[in-house]
Amino acid sequence: MSLALDVRLSKLFVVEGRNDVVPFMIRVKGVGALKTRSAYLVALDSSWSMDGSKIFFAKDSVLRMVKLLDPDDYISVYSFYGKVSKVLDIEKVGNTDKIVRAVADIKLGGGTNIYSVLEQMYADATRVREELKSRERDAVPSVKMVMVTDGNPTTGVRDRDRILDMAGKLGKHVSVSLVIGVGEDYNEKLLSGIALKTNGFFEHLDDPAKMPSLIEKMASAYRGLSAKNLRILIKTAPGVGVYIYNKPAYTTRGGVEIEVGDVHEGETITVVGELLVPPQKRGMSYLATVTGIYTQTDGAEKELPPTNVTIPCVHIAPPDAVEVDNTVFREVNLIRVASIITKDLYGQLSADKLMNVLENIANSTIVVENRELYTKTIDLKAQLEKEGLSPDVVKKVVALISRILSGRYE
Repeated sequence: MSLALDVRLSKLFVVEGRNDVVPFMIRVKGVGALKTRSAYLVALDSSWSMDGSKIFFAKDSVLRMVKLLDPDDYISVYSFYGKVSKVLDIEKVGNTDKIVRAVADIKLGGGTNIYSVLEQMYADATRVREELKSRERDAVPSVKMVMVTDGNPTTGVRDRDRILDMAGKLGKHVSVSLVIGVGEDYNEKLLSGIALKTNGFFEHLDDPAKMPSLIEKMASAYRGLSAKNLRILIKTAPGVGVYIYNKPAYTTRGGVEIEVGDVHEGETITVVGELLVPPQKRGMSYLATVTGIYTQTDGAEKELPPTNVTIPCVHIAPPDAVEVDNTVFREVNLIRVASIITKDLYGQLSADKLMNVLENIANSTIVVENRELYTKTIDLKAQLEKEGLSPDVVKKVVALISRILSGRYE
């Protein structure tokens, strides 16, 4: 089996005769790799504002990234400003000289056309799967995306909803993405939305020199593919409702279906939500059955063994009873807080309110032993205390939230 699925509840019991809300966490881990090839779609902003260190490190990042990939992987590179230029089209990574020449020859121009480069990548992503499938025979091509920009859309389609709609179409074919915003002149809410729609996360860089290590880390982390197109299905007991915080979820005749997407070897993806539980009778209460459906290398679907979710129902809670699993509660709370703050980021968000949110995130990340997110949160708190709601602080907050909501924060 290439996937492991675990379901945990944050509450240890419910009380007889009461409506209750039971937060839960579904954790999926890739435990084996399929035979596959990766195809990277890399889009570099080449507008005039990228001149200097930004475009230098963007080009350097691509050249350093390909050294980590299998020579039989593939890469397409796009240069975008007012227009889109495809400087490489599904080239084998092993063709190093051709890649170096093409990337080095990227020229700068005027404007920033984000919609058109997403549209071009969408067109290529829809064909790359079939082309590589025929070339690789039994291999499943895994499409990954990297996008770097330092500006707002200034040419072409500028409407945020239309841009995100195109990103959503592209995301149907993308395994994982990394969207990088450099500097302070771009729209972090737009870029984080693109990342969410393409199954990845958004990162803010105030220093372009940090770009190569960030992209190298992404390439290293997502080499092997465990399963494609994972969907989690929750079939609840009569009267039990489900709310999901951090992944697209739909009500079907079989229950609630959650789109998780591709899972990579060694990767853990966390989905959190709440079960809305009507009054139960004393004893062990059945709440739901959880399973997963994913695609194998031969295109056939496979279903994970079902997991029954139950919880004890007590007559009266003892005064000294421990009601919650603190680790699960903190992890659920981490994603819940992240989903709430995204809705308020451009509303009535004050520095004091944001400080409380960061305190909550810090407490949660230390309990779930995520040192990287904890350190980022503490550094951000210190910066917020010093600068207030500066553009740099807000962009870093959005990047932190994007990483948490992805469920790929380990």
